[in-house]
Amino acid sequence: MPLEVEEKCLAFHGPLLYAAKILKLHDPDTPDNEEPEKPENNEHNEADQVPANLKDQKCFYIHYRGWKSSWDEWVGLDRIREYTDENLEFKRQLVEQAKDARQAKKKAPAKPRKIVEPRKRNKNQPGSSVPDESAGSVQHQGPRIVIHISQPLKAVLVDDWERITKDKKLVHLPCEPTVAQLIDEYYKAASAQETSPVTQSQLQEYCSGLKLYFDHSLAVMLLYRFERMQYADHVQESATTVYGAIHLLRLLSSLPELVSLTSMDEAGCDVVVQQTDKLLKWLENKSELFNENTYVNTGSQYEGMALGL
Repeated sequence: MPLEVEEKCLAFHGPLLYAAKILKLHDPDTPDNEEPEKPENNEHNEADQVPANLKDQKCFYIHYRGWKSSWDEWVGLDRIREYTDENLEFKRQLVEQAKDARQAKKKAPAKPRKIVEPRKRNKNQPGSSVPDESAGSVQHQGPRIVIHISQPLKAVLVDDWERITKDKKLVHLPCEPTVAQLIDEYYKAASAQETSPVTQSQLQEYCSGLKLYFDHSLAVMLLYRFERMQYADHVQESATTVYGAIHLLRLLSSLPELVSLTSMDEAGCDVVVQQTDKLLKWLENKSELFNENTYVNTGSQYEGMALGL
C-alpha cells in the first residue's frame, strides 16, 4: 500500500530513522497532487516549495514526531519508510549500531551488529530496498555496490550529525585542507604504492571522478538542512575547494546510491569499491581531520533563518 498524506511513516534524518507523519505529497506524474488543508496560520508555507532536486520525483513533506515544526521538510523516497514492524526493528538496530560506533572511540569495538534493511513485499512500494525506476531519481535500476565503513568512521559520521542537527554547529568554511587538497594528497601517497600502469590509471581516474561526484552531489545529498544557508554563501565556488574531510566522508558513505544512478559496468564498480576501501583506510589513519574544533557555533539569528523560525 503506497504512503499517503496523514499516514505515519519512518524517515531518515542523518544516520537514524525517526517516526514522522506525512503532511503533503508531491508526485510529478500526477497533475493534482493530494494536499492537506492548509493551516490558517501558514505554519507550513515551506510545504508549497518543493526543493529543486526533488521536483522530478515523488516526495513527501513530513513532520518528525516530537520535533518542532521548524524541522518539517521535504524528503525523497530514499529517506522514507513505511511504519511497519519490520522497519521499526530496523530503526532499533540503527540506534544500537550508533551506540556501538560511539563506544568504538573508547575501547576496542565488539563485532558490529549486522543490519539488514527489510525488503519490501512489493518492489513497487515507495521506500522499497529494491531499486525501481518508478521510485524517482534516487531509486534506479543501476549497479549496486557495498561500501564498508569502519566503526571509528561510523562514529565520526554520528558525531557530525549530532553537532549539526542537535548542537546547531557548522563546519568552518573554507576548510583546511579542502576536499581537492585531500584527494590530491591521497593520490600522491597511493600512486607511490602502485607499480602497474593499469592501477595507476585506475587511481587517477578514480580521484578525478571523485572530485566531479563531490561538486555535483554536495547540494543535492551531502548537506543537512541547517547547512544550506551557509552553502548559499559559497554557491559560486567549486565545492571541492571549500568543503573538507567530513563532507568527503559523507560522500564516500553515499557512493552506493550515486553509483546506482549510473550505467557503470561490473569492472568499473569493482575499481570504485577497491579504491574507496583504500581511501577510507587512509582517512581513518588521519583522525585529526575530524576534530571537533573544525566546527563553529552559530547564533540565534542564523538558527532562526536557517530553520525558518
